[in-house]
Amino acid sequence: MVMYASWNARAVGLSLSAGESIEVAARTGFAGVDLLVCDLTKSNADPMELRSRMDDLGLRGGAWPLPVDWRGNNARFREDLRRLPRYAHIAALLGLTRTGTWVLPEIDPILVAAEAPGDSFARTVAFHLDRLGEIATILADHGSTLGLEIIGPDTARSGAQPPFVHRYAHLAQLKGQLRDRHSNVGVLVDAFHLFAAGEDPEAGLVWGDNCVVWVHVADAVSPERARLLDHRRALPGETGLANCRGLLELLALRGYDGPVTAEPLAACESLRGLDPLATAARTMASLQSVWPETAV
Repeated sequence: MVMYASWNARAVGLSLSAGESIEVAARTGFAGVDLLVCDLTKSNADPMELRSRMDDLGLRGGAWPLPVDWRGNNARFREDLRRLPRYAHIAALLGLTRTGTWVLPEIDPILVAAEAPGDSFARTVAFHLDRLGEIATILADHGSTLGLEIIGPDTARSGAQPPFVHRYAHLAQLKGQLRDRHSNVGVLVDAFHLFAAGEDPEAGLVWGDNCVVWVHVADAVSPERARLLDHRRALPGETGLANCRGLLELLALRGYDGPVTAEPLAACESLRGLDPLATAARTMASLQSVWPETAV
């Protein structure tokens, strides 16, 4: 098995149903499809019918965004956690076995104040270990893995608090305890965030070759890292600033066999005004422009 392009409508600013996403993915040459399990559950869509349609079209399950606000207050977290087993079960039915979330780029002393004793940094580590650990336990029961992503742009941090994990290299400080307790936790590697953080593709493999859960690719719109905004991105390969090709070549060499999702987000100028099919076709073309021959 080799890595494969997976269509994610929300990652390009579209609000499509699961059924619509499946059809668009198949018509534009994607090998897989990411689905918002929370949304399709609320719509009362039949996951078995959707899975059957995916199978008929030859589509693999990609990934599913984690529907848990674990960075919020404890009451909200507990309510989301209560729903997670159902979502994880439906994801498994659809062949979606990978999900991901981003970690705090800076310390939030109010959020973590009551979570653990010690200084704010130690409390922040404990906060991540505790909450992500609970999520990982539920996901493991349903065969899902959890990838952790950084938020690389300087502008994503207020500067009022000490930084926490804003480079992939910093994820190492969470690896020991979290990975040792939960083998289904790994890394979500993102080419845009690697560029924003000033890191090479190798940094995305900070936990090792076998710990990559999900891959996002998008380009940066400006070479000035200090001014990059998280929501302003370009299609993979469009500017050549983010090393999308280098990342995918490295992952192909290391044997990554999971989904690769283009994530230029809704503000991407190159997709403005296009209908869903045209958006997907242009997104697929951008992926093909950076796709390594060894992964075909």
